[in-house]
Amino acid sequence: MTSLTEQNLPLIQIHALIEQYFATFLTGPALKRATHAFERTFPPGSATTWLNQTASDPLWNGLLIALRCGQLLPHPNQVVVGQIYGSQQTGAQLAHDFANWQQERLLLLCLDTKNQIVKRQVVFQGTLNSCPAHPREIMQTALTVATARIVIAHNHPSGDVTPSKKDVEFTKRLQLAGEIVGVPLLDSFVIGANDYFSFAEQGLVNCNTDSQ
Repeated sequence: MTSLTEQNLPLIQIHALIEQYFATFLTGPALKRATHAFERTFPPGSATTWLNQTASDPLWNGLLIALRCGQLLPHPNQVVVGQIYGSQQTGAQLAHDFANWQQERLLLLCLDTKNQIVKRQVVFQGTLNSCPAHPREIMQTALTVATARIVIAHNHPSGDVTPSKKDVEFTKRLQLAGEIVGVPLLDSFVIGANDYFSFAEQGLVNCNTDSQ
C-alpha cells in the first residue's frame, strides 16, 4: 500500500484534498478554521504516520477514513516521456524540437524527483513576437501530475537567444511562484536558431533540489 507522500504528491495537493473535504460541510471562516485545526493535529507532511489513526471528531474521522480508502485504490504508474540530464543536453534537444515553430511558444516540462519528464505541454502560444504567459496557469498545469520541479522553454522566432527584460522578469516571477507552492523552477530556456540560452547555466536560476 502506497501513502500519499510516497506517491510524490506535493504538500499543497494534500492540503487541497483536506480543504476540499471540509468544504463539503463548511464555508468561509469556519472552513479555514477546520482545515487549520486538522492540519495542526495531522500535518500533511507526516501523512505516513497518521493515516491509520482515528479521531474523536466524526468529521475528522470521516476524512481519515476517506484518505485511507484512497490508498486502497489502484494507482497507475506515472507515464515518463523523457529525462532531464543537464542544461546542455536539454538545451540542444529543445533547439531541435523548436526548429520549425514560427510562432513564439512556451513549453512546460514537469519533472518527478528523478528528473524524469512526466508531463510535456505547450502552455501558451503567442503571435510572431509575443507570448502572453502567466505563472498561475503554469503552476496549475504542473500540479495536475506528481510534479517535483519544472523546466520551461520558449522560443524567439527572430533566432536571437538573448533574453529580453520581460523574459527575465517572468522567470523571476515563476521562480517565486514555484517556491511558494513547493514546485521549484529548475531551469528556463530561450531557444533560437540552433542555439539556446539557459538561465541556470548563467546563474540566473538556482534550484535547490536537496530537500526534494
